[in-house]
Amino acid sequence: MNSGPKNSRPTGDTRQSPEPGAEISLMFSGGVDSTVAAMELAKDHDRVHLLTYKNGYGHYAMGRSRKRFEELDARYPDKFTFTFRPIRDVFDHLVVKSVAEDYRKYESAFIWCMGCKLAMHTMSIIMNLERGVFRMSDGSAFDSDEMVEQMLISVSLIRLFYRDYGIEFETPVYRIPRDSKIERLDDMGFRKGIPIKDRAIGIQPSCIAGELYYLPYILFNRSPGHLEDVVARFIEDKKARAREFISDHFAARGVSLDELLESRQAILEGADEEV
Repeated sequence: MNSGPKNSRPTGDTRQSPEPGAEISLMFSGGVDSTVAAMELAKDHDRVHLLTYKNGYGHYAMGRSRKRFEELDARYPDKFTFTFRPIRDVFDHLVVKSVAEDYRKYESAFIWCMGCKLAMHTMSIIMNLERGVFRMSDGSAFDSDEMVEQMLISVSLIRLFYRDYGIEFETPVYRIPRDSKIERLDDMGFRKGIPIKDRAIGIQPSCIAGELYYLPYILFNRSPGHLEDVVARFIEDKKARAREFISDHFAARGVSLDELLESRQAILEGADEEV
């Protein structure tokens, strides 16, 4: 699979966009939520960068995301780019190296799924800083908040994490009912996959660990029972490690992260003055 983006700046390019709102990145699986999010973002942005990740531990059928990108590209020519990127290094740093300790501390296997999502967000921060993109998004939805990474507390803390790096994070489909999103896909002629309850199977990558963790909910509607305060403590703990990874990433490339952030802030301030 081609890991490079279509019509996008190469990773490592830290040029900054003169129009902070012209581009936005979207964490993209190709499922119902992220596809409708892509459609929503296409209305208001010149370019939407679709970012798909693989943590190296049980993710499979990754080609489904590219197929969905191709569907979007056919309907919205030159609006989207697509990047597939392995993130095993950051996932190891945040999760794998401390998984036994974390399980004892938080007493729940949600640490794997939430840690994976934080690894994706960490790499998204890096890629947005390198590409000069000031806005980030994902397909989080309130009707999937049984999933730890889509709980309101998780989304809120992730938004603050991005803000630390001068990136605005948004969730364009969070309050759109699932039936309405599926209707949007119907209207545009997108594949919807195999329906199981209110889910669509076979149109996005899958994760063995996530499937096993959420299986009781899918089969028996048994909530995982995530506690907000426990989830919040885990996220704050991992954000500290993520900041280390981001700093080390730029230092290894001879880029001053402080100077980069200062230059981005100057661009934002200049854009505010022009409004």
